[in-house]
Amino acid sequence: MGRADVVDNSNELGHEGGTHQASAVCTAFQHLVADAALALEPDRFASAVRLLDSVRAGGNCLYAIGNGGSAATAGHLASDLAMTSGPHAAGLRTHALTGNTPLLTALANDIGYDRVFSEQLARLLTPGDVVVAISVSGDSPNIVEGLKTARARGVRSVGLLGGSGGGAAALVDVPLLVDSPVYGVVETVHLGLVHSLALALGTGRGHTRDILAPSLDGTQG
Repeated sequence: MGRADVVDNSNELGHEGGTHQASAVCTAFQHLVADAALALEPDRFASAVRLLDSVRAGGNCLYAIGNGGSAATAGHLASDLAMTSGPHAAGLRTHALTGNTPLLTALANDIGYDRVFSEQLARLLTPGDVVVAISVSGDSPNIVEGLKTARARGVRSVGLLGGSGGGAAALVDVPLLVDSPVYGVVETVHLGLVHSLALALGTGRGHTRDILAPSLDGTQG
């Protein structure tokens, strides 16, 4: 095949048809996210809020774990829940176990990647702490091992999981399941849950609660 025979599609999205297709993809993704988010069980979310609030009240610590995009969400969770948005809000003590790159890589190299969270948790956990595990599959070995360590030490856990939750679902006290076969949809809703938890706990930044006030009191939406 010569160069003249190669079809160049690099500018396809610049044409009217390509633009329409891109717009359709965006709209379809937004609908999938909305459907998955609305299917979440509110009672389980409320249970997660109560658990995290008890951790705050006891002066204990939240430890967040995840891989890849979920590692970023773990860091986002730790950041948002540690922040305060006003004089009446109190942040939680939080620690994302994904953030210490030297320790993470040393554990992976010397012991095994499946133990990068469990080894940290074994050293850090105290009674009253909580572990938040974030995983689309729920079957990542290091997530499962981390949750086993939490359970062995009597520490409760919350799971932001996808589908049926995989092996992690049976190990967490509060599973928040996002039922979608689309990886990006699950990760997007997980991030939405992070912001929802922050809002419910009063640690969300900005004036989000004021904006949502009409919906919260039932006068709108």
